Amino acid sequence: MHLPLPRVSAAAWLSAVLAALLAAAGCAEPPQKELDQAQAAIEVAVSAGAERFAADDLAGARTALIQARDAVNQRDYKLALSHALDSREKAQAAARAATGARTTLRRDVETTLVDVTSRLDRVRALIAHGSVPRARLRRARAAEAKLTASVQEARAAATAQDYGKAKTLLSAVEKDLDALLAEVQSQAPAQSSRGTG
Repeated sequence: MHLPLPRVSAAAWLSAVLAALLAAAGCAEPPQKELDQAQAAIEVAVSAGAERFAADDLAGARTALIQARDAVNQRDYKLALSHALDSREKAQAAARAATGARTTLRRDVETTLVDVTSRLDRVRALIAHGSVPRARLRRARAAEAKLTASVQEARAAATAQDYGKAKTLLSAVEKDLDALLAEVQSQAPAQSSRGTG
């Protein structure tokens, strides 16, 4: 004996079939919007400095975008959507990482500039007050002038937001400034003790 299917289960079955058809229709076209969003996110990450500060994340985003385009070419739009979303997420992570690293580098450069300027002022004061013997005065002044020019160049690089260049310049300045300051300070007590004795 066959009983007729209840109307509710036929309606439920029809709803399930319609939902499956709609889901399939949703993947019938390439996910162009998501591909465009992924490309835009990669461009934002590059402009944030991800090529330097978050290269691995950026490479992952680019690879996922290539995979998404390959999936589109193979008409696997569901896979293309998945890769496009992955690319966008990785590009956004790269942009965040680059922004964070750049901010840290900027703070480091600013702190180093303040420190170097203060130590350079100390060297100038020692030179100006006659703490350096005449025989070494010319060399000390030349070294101070060279360091001042390098600090100005580093400051200009920082103003132009080229913190990598500024950091490189300041690293060299710190090394040379340490040597000059040690030389000038080591001569200062000897000169002052001769003047008081």
